[in-house]
Amino acid sequence: MTLKTLSYLALVCLSTFQFACKRNKLQKSIAELPKNITEVIDTTTIEQIPIEFNIQEAQFDFLKLKSKIDLRSEAISQSFPATVHIQKDSLIWISVSVGIEAARCLITQDSILCLDRINRTYYELSIAELSKQFNFDFDFRLLQSLLVGNLPIDKKNEDRVELNSLYTSLFQAANNIKIENQIDNVSLKLTTILAEDNSGKSKLGISYSDFGEQPNGQLIPQSIFAKIDVLKGEEIKTTTLEFKHTKFEFSDQSLRFPYSIPKSYEKGEIVF
Repeated sequence: MTLKTLSYLALVCLSTFQFACKRNKLQKSIAELPKNITEVIDTTTIEQIPIEFNIQEAQFDFLKLKSKIDLRSEAISQSFPATVHIQKDSLIWISVSVGIEAARCLITQDSILCLDRINRTYYELSIAELSKQFNFDFDFRLLQSLLVGNLPIDKKNEDRVELNSLYTSLFQAANNIKIENQIDNVSLKLTTILAEDNSGKSKLGISYSDFGEQPNGQLIPQSIFAKIDVLKGEEIKTTTLEFKHTKFEFSDQSLRFPYSIPKSYEKGEIVF
């Protein structure tokens, strides 16, 4: 495990939200998604309803996660355990340990900071630089939402809502993005995000499953699966990212977010 892997993971998590969703364009990509995503899709609309409905989202001040992360692409195929600390709307801290700590990453409101302890290298990237690289306005909220199964974009009055037999679809737009969020009609939890960019060159599916009730009564997804298809030239490049959360600790007391760069470390460059 190297820091390049962890850095790539963080960037993949962030970059998933640069895609947009249109139902009539998604049929081919939906068919190609894993079974656990396609099975929740029901395109039979019962009626269109007003925006007033409540989505049950994760509420916390501080959250500690134990998770197993699986990352697959043409260049990378790795699984590794991770400890994640989140201070809501402020900090995300990730530590990857395989016997010893191999990598550490701190994500703030404006930066991504990473340490590769194996190769004694550190990496720094601002959110503004990341946005410029991908031509997309990233923010901290996107990655935080991915980890806990909350909406990636706040619900607005102009959003369109459609009630289907098994779920309610919430259609959102931000800049050049359109997203369909599917919310279970019984649990009121977000279960699926379907997306496609305006050019049709990038497609995304995210599935939230294995919801477990926490001691505080909240339902939180223990399994999060994302599949990204990007058309490069005439070839589709696929990346999958899966989180298996094994432990949740909610707290109103501050967690530790230790991060410092040893003097002996050399600065590395993240290459897109």
